[in-house]
Parts: sequence; C-alpha cells; structure tokens
Amino acid sequence: MKRVVVIGGGLAGCAAALELADRGVVVTLLEAKRKLGGRASSFTVNSESGQRQEVDYCQHVGMGCCSSLIRLIKRLDQESLWRRSNELHFYGPEGDYQRLAALPLLPAPSHLAGWLWNWPGLKFKDRVGIASGMLRINRLKSSSELDRKSALEWLKEIGQSETAIRRFWETIIVSALGEQIDRVSLDAVRKVMQDGFLRGRDSFHLLVPIRPLSELFGTRMEAALQEAGVTVRLGCRAVELTTLGDVAAIQLDDGSICEAEQVVIAVPWHQLPSLAERSDSSKLKHVAQSAGQLDTSPITGVHTWWDQPWLASPHAAIVGRLCQWVFPDLLATTSDLNQPQTETGKSSYYQIVISSSRELPRGDSRAAGKMIVDDLAKVFPEVRKRELLKLQVVTDPRAVFSVQPGVLELRPKSRLTDRITLAGDWTHTGWPATMEGAIRSGENAATAICDASI
Repeated sequence: MKRVVVIGGGLAGCAAALELADRGVVVTLLEAKRKLGGRASSFTVNSESGQRQEVDYCQHVGMGCCSSLIRLIKRLDQESLWRRSNELHFYGPEGDYQRLAALPLLPAPSHLAGWLWNWPGLKFKDRVGIASGMLRINRLKSSSELDRKSALEWLKEIGQSETAIRRFWETIIVSALGEQIDRVSLDAVRKVMQDGFLRGRDSFHLLVPIRPLSELFGTRMEAALQEAGVTVRLGCRAVELTTLGDVAAIQLDDGSICEAEQVVIAVPWHQLPSLAERSDSSKLKHVAQSAGQLDTSPITGVHTWWDQPWLASPHAAIVGRLCQWVFPDLLATTSDLNQPQTETGKSSYYQIVISSSRELPRGDSRAAGKMIVDDLAKVFPEVRKRELLKLQVVTDPRAVFSVQPGVLELRPKSRLTDRITLAGDWTHTGWPATMEGAIRSGENAATAICDASI
C-alpha cells in the first residue's frame, strides 16, 4: 500500500489525511504543535469569576454553501455539535434590528427579496441599485480578468451609491473575505455572492460550533484520524525534505527520518519558505517564492466578560461599525435581557469579531476596549447599563491571505511534483481563506495523489 506523509495538522492536512486513509492509503500526519487544528483552535482563560473557560482564538463559522465542511462534520459525527441558523440577526449603525430570512417558496435568487428590502440603513434607491448589482454579479463567470479587477472600482462603475457600498457590500465582503472592500478582487466578491447568497436557498445559513474548536478539530479530530488508521505524530516539525530517489525523506527536528512515496505539504503559506529552503525541489522553492508575495490581513477576536447579558439574539451582525459580529457563549441559551443572573459569580461572555482589523490599537487593550465598548453602546443601549468585567484582545496578524486583485496567479494547484502535493486554503481551491477552502484543498490533494497512482 502507498505510504503518504502529511506535513501540517491544520484543517487542510487533517482533511487530506482522513480522505487518504478512507481510500486505503497508509498515512502519517506530522504536526509541529502539541495539538491539531492549526488556526482553528482555542485557549483556556480564567474568567472574571475565576472559572476556567476554553474559548476560541477567533469565532469560526461556516455557511450552508460549505459542502466540504458539512461533509467533514458528518464524517466526524459532529452534527449535534454545530448550530445551524436559517436566519440572520442584523443591527444597523444606530441599533435598528432586522431578522433576515429567505422568503418561503421562492427560488434563488428571488428568495432574498425580502432580505434585501429589510436590510438596515438603506434608502429605496439603494435597495434597487443593490438588487441590480447582485443580478449582474450572478451572471459573472470566474476569469483571470475578474481576478485582476478591483471589486470597489466595479461597484462604482455600475452605479452603487456610497451608502450601499458602506452599509451593504462592505458588511458582507469584509466579514466573508477578511479584507477591506478596497483591497479585494471582483472575482473573490463574485464567489462570495454567488455561492453564499444567490445560487441556493439555504446557502446563507450559518453553521456555528457550540463546542471549542480545540475539541472539534483537536481531540475529536485526532481520535477520528487514529480510528481511520492514521499515525498522528504531534510535536514533530519537518525541517528538511529530500525527494530524489524511490521515496521522499522528511527529516524531523529531533533528527529522525520519516519516509514515504508521497508527501502532502499542508502548512500555511508563510511557513512554506522555511521548509523549501532545505528541500531539493526547485518547484517547491518557486512556489514558496510566489507564496511569499501573498499579502496578509489581520482578524481580531475580542473576548469580553460582563456582569449581566445584553444581547437578546443568538448572534449579531452589525452594519457600518467597527465591531462586525457579536457571538455569545454558544453553550448557553439565548440571553434574556430582563432575566438577572441566578448563579452567583457567573459572568456573561461575548466574543466580538473584527475582520481586517488594521486600525485597532495594538498593544493597548485599554484603548481598544474603550473603542469597542463605545462602538457597541451605540448599537446596544443595554451595554451602558452593564459592567465590563474583563476584556482580552487576540489579534492574528496573518489570519488570512488577502484576496487582492491578481492573487489567483500566486495560488498553486495541488499537484506539484511526482512526490509532492500541496494543501492549504492558500492553494488554488476557488475559495477564499475559509474553513471550506482549507478542507477542499485537503480533499483535492488526496484526490490528486490517488488519481496519479491509477
């Protein structure tokens, strides 16, 4: 049986290893950290009440259009551990609330007519213009020309108003792509709008984990891999790769050698150069050089603990503000603003997500906290009546690669050489930097290896 070594235990590497094992391949998975999951992970913190609590570094969500993510959730028997929401809870810049859902019976894309009509903060002229723009996007086809074109320039060319851009397009694009609207390509926006909203009635549904990511994609993933026959080696960093000869040899940081007929490299794009430097593959060096040109975009998860709850909905998508999403403790039931805390010493936890958070003060939690509380209070008046007990700001400066115009030519396909296959959300998946893109890249890598052996 063919032996494959997968380097990297994030979603891409785990998806590749699981898919290969299911196809009867002998797989060894190497992960430099002591746990699987990569960027989809969690940390343990003491809440203000002194309770130990595991929270995700940043809230991860999927959508109904994420078929590979949904398939992986089923494969891992985790369907009960994800909450699916068929309606979105939006709040305008001044707090006007709208519950957005698909109209019954109508096919896509007409199912979103009521959704657009109720979108907060828009005038009638804006709504008509947005509807026209969405229909035009729905007719676009992916191409290198669309990839090189600025989405913002195109929106202006087709007559989208400043209000429509700021309050509708920007709200969706920044959250979905993790990047500012003036820095993304038209093809990336086309992908988000078509797959996420226009092509299926259920595509916009949210999939939110109700258990920590380190459990779902860490301990539970490790157990599933081992059950499938994968040898999982944690705390093992690959430092050198030799592909000449009958097998590939991977030297680890402890001096040991791991050999296999095939290698899947599933590390983040910014980690690829260090491995490529100590490789005999000129193609890997070339890909590493191209990947080094990928720009990055930061995402911030703001972890807050309050003396009382203040959000009545299961989540909040905020239009036209610094704070973009609010997620409560998903293990708890929906907050009741009129119901006081009954458990002594228990605090209410909310995570605020800010994508493309370049303007947030770095290294000054007090200043960042004041900005965030002031911003929230303009949308949720109850915030002023609550006491912020604790705040922790976690920013990943390289959370996602930036889908800027021209990025497509920097994203390699899965199969690199006879011995090396690539995986990672940054490879050519057709998706932006998402859980779906990472999982698809792992599936693509497994398929490429198995197809090559036929």
